Amino acid sequence: MSVSSLGYVVIETRDLAAWREFGTQILGTMEAASDDPEVLLLRIDDRPFRFWIRKGDREAFCAPAWEFASKQEFDVAVARLAAAGRPVDHAGIMEARARKVYELVRSSDPCGNPFEIFYGRFYDYQPFVSPAAVSRFVTGDNGDMGLGHVVLTAPAFETTHAFYKEVLGFRDTDLGRFFLAGGGPDDAGIGFAFMHARNGRHHSLALGQMPESPNGAVHMMLEVGTLEDVGRAYDRVLKTKGKIQVSATLGRHVNDKMTSFYMRTPGGFDIEYGWNGLVIDPATWVPTTSLGVSDWGHKWAHEKDD
Repeated sequence: MSVSSLGYVVIETRDLAAWREFGTQILGTMEAASDDPEVLLLRIDDRPFRFWIRKGDREAFCAPAWEFASKQEFDVAVARLAAAGRPVDHAGIMEARARKVYELVRSSDPCGNPFEIFYGRFYDYQPFVSPAAVSRFVTGDNGDMGLGHVVLTAPAFETTHAFYKEVLGFRDTDLGRFFLAGGGPDDAGIGFAFMHARNGRHHSLALGQMPESPNGAVHMMLEVGTLEDVGRAYDRVLKTKGKIQVSATLGRHVNDKMTSFYMRTPGGFDIEYGWNGLVIDPATWVPTTSLGVSDWGHKWAHEKDD
């Protein structure tokens, strides 16, 4: 039993118009029809939506939604959540129907990071057309690789890492510990766990041993079909003349081989926008330990020039 993919994300905002412009004109996602005027739906493939953005009183990443392949696996996950002492909040039938799923449960990890789990793969078969001419978003065959990935903070790192493995069935892809205080015997380092679901994406979830994020997540990732798609998005961000912040410049990660840049969303968290991520065999992958973050680039906005 394990999560099959990252199905969608839930975001809250005071300004749906800002997210609509950011999502369609900068990211290149496609707006989908919504039955609720206070919910903005954005598509990147033939799923009915991948972003569920609701109007509210804050700017925040609210929750990733983890997909299970069948009711049987979903039921096992619900039972494991209850056995682990985590909340199990069953959504009503109309809310599940609005989410285009069969069943939906809300819960949280040991650090309090909320998430949703569901099963039921719905399609509307409407062609995806990017308003910003993005060639495609990479979600795998029939969407089996999911939306992308999310990175969450986990101050209680070991406990939270174990939870995602033992309760939701994630597996380790890459484990890092970065020593930022000189690396001496008294430097415990900062732990990172990059974890894959039951698909070929290098990681669908990453945990960082850091204080709680004020915006609900460190970042999420979207993968596009060509390097040109990344470059054109980078240009679109630069043309806003600082209205949209480049959080990290173009670069290439060592562990998942993704060439990407990071931008600040209207919600205050970042989106990594990348190409050419490593595809693994989740059944045979042996976890690695990366000693660095990037081969080149990825200069963060808060870093001082040399």
